[in-house]
Amino acid sequence: MIQDQQLLKAIGQVITRNIKSRIRQNKITPATPNKLKNKATLTDSGNLLSSITYAIRGSSIVVGTNVTYARIHQEGGTITPKRAKYLAIPLTPAAKVKRPLEWEDTFIRKGIIFRNLGNDKIEALYKLQKSVKIPARPYLFISPEDENQISNIISKYYDKKIRSKFNGS
Repeated sequence: MIQDQQLLKAIGQVITRNIKSRIRQNKITPATPNKLKNKATLTDSGNLLSSITYAIRGSSIVVGTNVTYARIHQEGGTITPKRAKYLAIPLTPAAKVKRPLEWEDTFIRKGIIFRNLGNDKIEALYKLQKSVKIPARPYLFISPEDENQISNIISKYYDKKIRSKFNGS
């Protein structure tokens, strides 16, 4: 059983760094068709990415996030409205920061909430849906490359410990 905090810390740092790197490099599948921004999957706001961390609990390393929507992205599932009849899916960057009821002069046609801009111009703000299916996009995992790096860290760590014992340090 590994008890050395220094070794566990080094392993935790490698795992979290590599998970974040895979996300930044858009190696998460299936990819998100993001029409609002040209960003990597799971990086829309950056909250999920920056929240990934590790903790050492005894002789274990726990890697995860405290972001509430993290699990649905990891495991997939269906999102349904809790207090409304429909989910309002933002169609514009501005709609992402406001709720539908916060807009003035809106109307609904064919399942879309529009905003009247005046001069006979309108803007689509939200698409109304009864539910949304989120595919599983596993991102919290240890890859074979991660395993090799961890193995190298452990080998170097114990080689150094053994050498220091034989050298009388």
